[in-house]
Amino acid sequence: MSTWMKNLKMAIERKEVIILHGNVRDKYISADKEIIYNNLTELLQDVCSDLPIKFSRSVFYDVIDRERRSGTAEKQPPLSKGGELSSTAPSSGEEKTTPTRVLAGWARDLNAAKENTLAVIFYLDKLVPYKQGGYIQDEREILLRLEKLIENITPNNRLVMVALQDTMVPLELYTNSPKVAVIPVVAPDKADRQAYLKHRLGSEYSHLDMVADSTDGLFLRDIDNILSSLDANKDLGSREIRRLINRYRIGEQQDYWGTLDIEKLDSAFQWFTEAEGVKGQDEAVKKVIDIMTLARAGLSGMASGTLSKPKGILFFAGPTGVGKTYIAKKLAKFLFGSEEAFIRFDMSEYKEEHTDSKLIGSPPGYVGYERGGILTTTVREKPFSVVLFDEIEKAHPKIMDIFLQILDEGRLTDSRGQTTFFTETVIIFTSNIGTRTKNSMGQTIPEREEIDAILTDAKLSESERHEAIHRHFSDAVRDFFMYEISRPELLNRIGDNIVPFNYIDDSDMQKKIIVSHLARIKDEFEDRFKTSSYQVEFSPSVVDYLADKYKEIIASFGGRAITNAIENEIMKPLSKNLLKAEYKTAHDVIFKVKAEKGRITASN
Repeated sequence: MSTWMKNLKMAIERKEVIILHGNVRDKYISADKEIIYNNLTELLQDVCSDLPIKFSRSVFYDVIDRERRSGTAEKQPPLSKGGELSSTAPSSGEEKTTPTRVLAGWARDLNAAKENTLAVIFYLDKLVPYKQGGYIQDEREILLRLEKLIENITPNNRLVMVALQDTMVPLELYTNSPKVAVIPVVAPDKADRQAYLKHRLGSEYSHLDMVADSTDGLFLRDIDNILSSLDANKDLGSREIRRLINRYRIGEQQDYWGTLDIEKLDSAFQWFTEAEGVKGQDEAVKKVIDIMTLARAGLSGMASGTLSKPKGILFFAGPTGVGKTYIAKKLAKFLFGSEEAFIRFDMSEYKEEHTDSKLIGSPPGYVGYERGGILTTTVREKPFSVVLFDEIEKAHPKIMDIFLQILDEGRLTDSRGQTTFFTETVIIFTSNIGTRTKNSMGQTIPEREEIDAILTDAKLSESERHEAIHRHFSDAVRDFFMYEISRPELLNRIGDNIVPFNYIDDSDMQKKIIVSHLARIKDEFEDRFKTSSYQVEFSPSVVDYLADKYKEIIASFGGRAITNAIENEIMKPLSKNLLKAEYKTAHDVIFKVKAEKGRITASN
């Protein structure tokens, strides 16, 4: 029997009032008896049948349907004329009894010691939902009657109230109330899922354990729908079963991971470094390819025994402007065919504790609740994506709890109770940890001094300097999680996937990046002005000029310094010549950009 079921049984034995919330619309299984309950009512009746106290009558009220009663008790007389509401019966021709009349009747029944009554209220959070700003008159009356009911219930009777979310249950019903037990009804754990699968498929089914793992986060009613397909295809292999489960989780989607073949992976390094122009970060590219290969082979999460984790987890650490975000964008294009599958969150926007609501949605009753969370909504819409959390060190420590759940379980439940699965995503964190002068608490730290010492140490060879830089960034990230924010559990989930990025301080590499930028600009320029047949040509002297003039700035600020240099030195003079050509309505113009006499000129 699940722990929550044991707690429920114990609570009904000892407490007069029980509030159940959470997974209250599912099927349930008593793993020890392998009994299937089709709904919560069946489970409650079975639990109560095993108790020392025997209930001769059961009363159910679900707000919409009229009150339902069962048992051997005689019909109760109406309230006396001078009593509350004088009569709880509806007037002639009325089909339903109002909640206040029902509760008035229950106050009489549950305050009687003659027979044992089990009373159950469904949809408590619809009957009188919690409101931060206070209640209207009708709600106040219902709430007061419920409080009075709880206060006066006798020990031989039981009141069970059922709600979807504990945050929607009025605090007045359980705060400082020794008669009340609040019990969460949790989603089925692996033991529950295994027992249910055995019941449906038989204990001899070969993929029992794998299906139980892969259905983590699903309800038993969800599993029913999956099993209807498995019943008809019991010979499916493990990979096909996982695809079937995924289709149910995220809907019918193109299987991007399934089409990632070995030939494409073998040519991935050339694609990143040559076709897409990722320069100077060969180790990072190789690490990304290793993660993709592991995911394609279906081995992601196998070492930890959790197959529902994201396909890949990476932590990009290094100085600004060296291509961390750029590689993440290109990874989205490589895997999913478009950079639109790249989702970026700037974590500097999440410095305050309350900003976690932007990611997963505001709590019930607060502004923005109906919109849901940005993170959960976006990933539900794009389940195949690369999700980048940029400058992670700037986020509030409470945000780390969200990441822990994503990395550990591959899913996240938003404020509305909807579960988003991250099983088809690649999660990437980026950070400038290792180059800071102050930590997240505003204290002065020597990270910048340490990296500058490595960069300027003339005794180190290039390979030694390269190794020292990588070690510095890796150690800085580990120190951040271990000591600065005291979250070693998150570091454990990232594991050995910390990827240090190189400084772009080699002159040949700087020239290669400049050439790559100019080639991209040429393609975009000529595509944009195709109707006018405009072309642009860059002289080799432009590359030498930029590399010599901006060498130190590029070494410090990376690719962004190159972008700024091109914007200032090339695009401004080019724009003037372009406007002159358009003014003259000229066609078939070739704009020649070259460096001469200490400056760059553009002519046609």
